[in-house]
Amino acid sequence: MDDFLRRRAETLGANLVNGLMMGLDKPTTKDGMYTLHYNDYSTGSKVGTPAKIEVDCVIGADGANSRVAKEIDAGEYDYAIAFQERMRIPDDKMEYYKDMAEMYVGDDVSPDFYGWVFPKYDHVAVGTGTVINKKAIKKYQDAIRSRSAKKCGDGKIIRVEAHPIPEHPRPRRCQVA
Repeated sequence: MDDFLRRRAETLGANLVNGLMMGLDKPTTKDGMYTLHYNDYSTGSKVGTPAKIEVDCVIGADGANSRVAKEIDAGEYDYAIAFQERMRIPDDKMEYYKDMAEMYVGDDVSPDFYGWVFPKYDHVAVGTGTVINKKAIKKYQDAIRSRSAKKCGDGKIIRVEAHPIPEHPRPRRCQVA
């Protein structure tokens, strides 16, 4: 979805910047511009080059740990932690997930969320999440792996991912200069 929105914005005239925001200077006058300080990665380098750009609007679509939200003091929020392992599984096991995703419920996989097996192009993502007991996420992951073992087999873990998932919007979502 991110790529779809990015490409759509580009076709509508947006200037795409491959960068990491480092700071934001707010306008000092009613008609002033925002100055966005960022590290530019357009050359493909792993080390960004400091740059800045002046814009009349900033949209903070930069994830749960948003730097834009911090800059505009958007406030804190409660979040779930989601943890998943991407696994390559045997072809016969992958065939089972050709047109299916699975969700598992129960206190063993999460006291307040759910566990899942989501098929990807050539592998599956096996994971879980929680809001109320984040420290036990590995225990819940072990449980979803155990419950899905007959269908997933002894898959090879190719990637481990963990992400915060906001439970509700931040208290302040808009700021007018």
